[in-house]
Amino acid sequence: MIPSDKRGYGLKRGEGQTIDFRGTKMTVKVPGAELGESYSLIEMVHPANVGPASHIHPTGAEAFYVLDGAYTIHSGEEVYRVAPGDFVYIPKGVPHLYQSGASGAGAVACRTRTVFHRSLELAPGRHDHLGRGASDRQAVRPGIPR
Repeated sequence: MIPSDKRGYGLKRGEGQTIDFRGTKMTVKVPGAELGESYSLIEMVHPANVGPASHIHPTGAEAFYVLDGAYTIHSGEEVYRVAPGDFVYIPKGVPHLYQSGASGAGAVACRTRTVFHRSLELAPGRHDHLGRGASDRQAVRPGIPR
């Protein structure tokens, strides 16, 4: 589905390598390592109230573009409440977490370092902090503007 040559490619909705991780459907659109790139692009569809615990990526930035639903994204001390069409950039080394909204499923396109999706396949236990419900993480701080 994704060619190994350098001519580029296009993918339809739902196309790409899929990874089901604790109820989150991940579709890899750009498998960076396989293409010799420094990043991967992953579409993630989350059930309601799901997201990782606070974590840091010391070697690369992460960026989120919201496709559907609502999310709360923490980046350092900032809290962003985002909806479809909104974008959040998180520099490398900054503690962050996100949570899908309570009203239903959400979807984001996530630009991340190349090794992330490969590590989910090769060592799934390594990411036990991902995919937890809101009660397992720090609470969203109310009253902080977007």
